[in-house]
Amino acid sequence: MYNNNSSYSQGGSGKITVEVVEEQTGQVISSRMRLTNADGKAVRIRGTLFENGWTLLDGSLEYRGRVGDYSYRVSHGPQFATGAGGFTLDTNSEAIDTLRLPRHADLASENWYGGDLLTNLEVDQLARWLPADDLLMACQVREQLSAVGGAPESPKLINGGAWAEGPSYLDNRSGSGGLLFHHWMPPAVVPDHVPSSRLLIMAKPQSSLAEVTMVSGEQAVHSEIQQLTARDVPIWLASGRIDSIQVLSKYLNDEDRQPNQRVFFQPPGVAFKGALANGKLAEYLYWQVLEAGLRIPPSAGSGFGMQPTTLGYNRVYVQVAEKTGNAWWRGLRSGASFVTSGPLLRTNVNGWPPGHEFEIPPDGALELSIGTTLTVADPVEYLDVVFNGQTVYSAQLDEWAKQGGKIPPLKITESGWMLVRVVTGRTHTYRIASTAPYYFQIAGQPRISRSAVALFQAWLQACREDLNSESEELQTTSAPFLKAAEDFWQQQFDRATVP
Repeated sequence: MYNNNSSYSQGGSGKITVEVVEEQTGQVISSRMRLTNADGKAVRIRGTLFENGWTLLDGSLEYRGRVGDYSYRVSHGPQFATGAGGFTLDTNSEAIDTLRLPRHADLASENWYGGDLLTNLEVDQLARWLPADDLLMACQVREQLSAVGGAPESPKLINGGAWAEGPSYLDNRSGSGGLLFHHWMPPAVVPDHVPSSRLLIMAKPQSSLAEVTMVSGEQAVHSEIQQLTARDVPIWLASGRIDSIQVLSKYLNDEDRQPNQRVFFQPPGVAFKGALANGKLAEYLYWQVLEAGLRIPPSAGSGFGMQPTTLGYNRVYVQVAEKTGNAWWRGLRSGASFVTSGPLLRTNVNGWPPGHEFEIPPDGALELSIGTTLTVADPVEYLDVVFNGQTVYSAQLDEWAKQGGKIPPLKITESGWMLVRVVTGRTHTYRIASTAPYYFQIAGQPRISRSAVALFQAWLQACREDLNSESEELQTTSAPFLKAAEDFWQQQFDRATVP
């Protein structure tokens, strides 16, 4: 962290100008600043955007305020060091305070670009915040019990090619809520008797596996599970229409108190407690999705504008050769990505980014060379490689550094999935980075775990029992989706290749 503390008590008109520059280039950069007075209270500066105690500092900022001592913190996203400083104002003070932030990584030079898929600010305001947190894109989401139809607005572009888009639609109705649609809105208010699964069919008449996808304007409809603990998750997964899952979402932030997360189905024998529970449960459930034989990449959203957090606190980086909206969304669906709430974890396996599928020769083995580049500001608990839900390599950061920042070669002899993750030592929240999975197949045979499928079958049964207490109309409209899900999960159970 860069610190800058000053006292100003001579001449002028009682004001201070704070500007932030990149240390290496001297270029003025946008950032977010938390200015606090001597009582520790956040100060709102007239004429600026202000959210959750943070002020948008668009390069430089002039502040006129009451006499006294002030302190500030400045951030420009995880690729830069954070900064801090302070000053004293009296009736005659006037000065410029320049804060220089060192850059620790340049992901754009590696074709990695970050996005936040869950915010609730007007698109125009969201576009102004983007440069401050060093994001390529962010989505405005309408989180309400009903929504009026209408086509999403055209993305709001800003200098550098970044964009804010929306509105996306989050079905947050009681019981079935947690399904998020990008580039699609319901044509009218959604009645209570219309199940969320029906919205999936309306938004995407064809499966996500199909070559042709319904489009709105130039963008393909992208549907994702925002709440992985929601009641209808097994039905959504069975539909074949889910493009991504928000493994890091609004139930994780940097506050001392984590948001409550609605948990409909608690997996038997799994009980995470304390401040890390939200994140660990979502991660565990995502791994069960992979174990059940489904290939769905992770995504991330902060909930900025919905609750106390900052834009891009949870974000997903996608590696693309072309810096366009279509390319970014395609890259997200393909799984060429990693999700993070802090660490910047870039990997390649035998030269390939995440999302790649490897074919293993029958009766053979595939040796993996895992290249890893890690940029992190937090204390790191461990870096590990997870294969089929089991840790096959784990090291503390200093141990990994002594190995030259390299993971020893690994041999894969069975079908399955693999990811690399970093878990920080923060105890007030589950702060991690995780790659999207790599996939492995022998003779075209995927891995399907019978126990993982059984978990979703039990979840589906609990869903059916809960629906029995709903209105008769909702039960009737939900029946075909329940039946289709039961058939799907039974087929997966019959196709299982491992216990």
